[in-house]
Amino acid sequence: VLLREEVAQLQEEVSLLRQMKDMLSKDLEETQGGCSADVLSVTEIRVQLAQKEQELDRAKEALQAMKSDRKRLKAEKADLVNQMQQLYATLESREEQLRDFIRNYEQHRKESEDAVKVLAKEKDLLEREKWDLRRQTKEATEHTGMLRSQLDLKENRIKELEAELAMAKQSLATLTKDVPKRHSLSMPTEAVVNGNNQEWVMQADLPLTAAIRQSQQTLYVHTGHPTDRQVAAVRVSPCHSRQPSVISDASALEGDRSSTPSDINSPRHRTHSLCNPLTPVLIPPSLSFPQSLEDLEEAKRKKKKEKMGLGSLSRVFTRGKQRKSLDPGLFDDSDSLSSPTRLSLSDGSEDQLDRLQQVELARTTPMSQWRAGTVQAWLEVVMAMPMYIRSCSENVKSGKVLLGLTDEDLELGLGVSSLMHRRKLRLAIEDYRDAESGGGLSKAADLDHHWVAKAWLSDVGLPQYSQAFHNHLVDGRMLNSLTRHDLERHLNITKKFHQISLLLGIELLQLLQFDKEPLQARRIQCEHQNVDPLVWTSHRVIKWIRDIDLKEFAENLLNGGVHGAVIVLDPTFNTDAMANALGIPSNKHMVRCHLVEEMQTLI
Repeated sequence: VLLREEVAQLQEEVSLLRQMKDMLSKDLEETQGGCSADVLSVTEIRVQLAQKEQELDRAKEALQAMKSDRKRLKAEKADLVNQMQQLYATLESREEQLRDFIRNYEQHRKESEDAVKVLAKEKDLLEREKWDLRRQTKEATEHTGMLRSQLDLKENRIKELEAELAMAKQSLATLTKDVPKRHSLSMPTEAVVNGNNQEWVMQADLPLTAAIRQSQQTLYVHTGHPTDRQVAAVRVSPCHSRQPSVISDASALEGDRSSTPSDINSPRHRTHSLCNPLTPVLIPPSLSFPQSLEDLEEAKRKKKKEKMGLGSLSRVFTRGKQRKSLDPGLFDDSDSLSSPTRLSLSDGSEDQLDRLQQVELARTTPMSQWRAGTVQAWLEVVMAMPMYIRSCSENVKSGKVLLGLTDEDLELGLGVSSLMHRRKLRLAIEDYRDAESGGGLSKAADLDHHWVAKAWLSDVGLPQYSQAFHNHLVDGRMLNSLTRHDLERHLNITKKFHQISLLLGIELLQLLQFDKEPLQARRIQCEHQNVDPLVWTSHRVIKWIRDIDLKEFAENLLNGGVHGAVIVLDPTFNTDAMANALGIPSNKHMVRCHLVEEMQTLI
């Protein structure tokens, strides 16, 4: 276009020069004719004409150059057109390839979404299986603890029975010191009683320690025909009752009265064993039988003095325990020895129930109606405090007593020296007291210390304190009572942000009234959607950080205590605090701006 314009201008100049030439030619003619007096000389005109001709030649040369340039430009234009056509063809092929790529990408994206959904379902199934396994592990642990406690109780009972039998042996040895020599067994093989032909035949010596190992005993005297030689033997039967029954048959011998068939068949000479088979045990020659009731009363008083060696609180609650000692009335000559009530321990009905039944009874019965066995089962299984079972069995005999205990009673009477353990017991007792008024137990009672130490601390992102919470048996009720001072003093949590994180996690539980079912339901709903950040766990926050393309900083939140309640409820936890928690350097302004936008969108 520019060349065309230049050519047009040159043509106009040529035309103008031609006009000027014509005009000069006319002027020359007129000058030759003498028409004008002021005409130029011929020489000047020739000079001008030569100049004009030179200019005309130059114009012609420029015109020729322009024509050649025009041809060159036409050739270049043709080349450019060919190149444009090739470019258009290339663009069309690229566009087709791009369409194919977009189509394949959409297909792969759909397939990946389906795979993600399948993985999410598998994850949910694995989570359910994990919680089922945890629940089964917890039940197995509780069952193991119950079995261990039952074994300890049985072992303690065996030791008590061994001690009581040893005391009975000592009492028999003491009572036989004052028996006249005519009633003693002077010969190791036989002895004549008051001139009669009835003799005590001793075949061998067997100490009473064998009977002690059996844990349950009954003395059995077997007599033969009255005309034959009478052989007295002691038989031991391992019985299922908890109290040994000792019956002395030969204590009825007084003065010069001899044994007759009627005397031998009297209740004093019968056995009162509750189970079979009977194992024969011979009486050693040095053993003789008590004679008078005065010695028995004296032994009874001694045993009572030994049993009264307890503290002030234990004396109040151990009236029923005196029944566990050996009843000296068993040596009485009255026929009431045949009564079964003298042969077994008079325990309550709760002693016949196993531990699981006692726990179920504790869950369905008000605390004021509990018996001693229910109190012990509740303390061991529900409260997870088997270390205080022995003191509880000695001092607390009912739920009413448990409701009336103070902090001083818990420390001195039950030996609960830990302040946190006393707080746990006191809060539980208060909860049961409120439940008896008709309100029922709080939802915090369902949160045991295993859930708090494992699941809850993992959710708030502070699993490193699990052992401390587990040692202090922190359950849902104790969580509701914890303060920053408690966290620092008793649980050794010194970092301020960790304290704030735990307290805000407790505040979230308080908002939901310590009901973990709606909490879990809300967390499941927001697992794949960036909504409801209040209930997010620390693991969900880390997943969100990875989703917003900050996965290189996500690992810095592990064990940091950053969870949804901190993000929403803490006014001081802003985007800068989140960036510092993630470890984003201050010079990465674009990354921090991206985090600010994402957090504003989330909240």
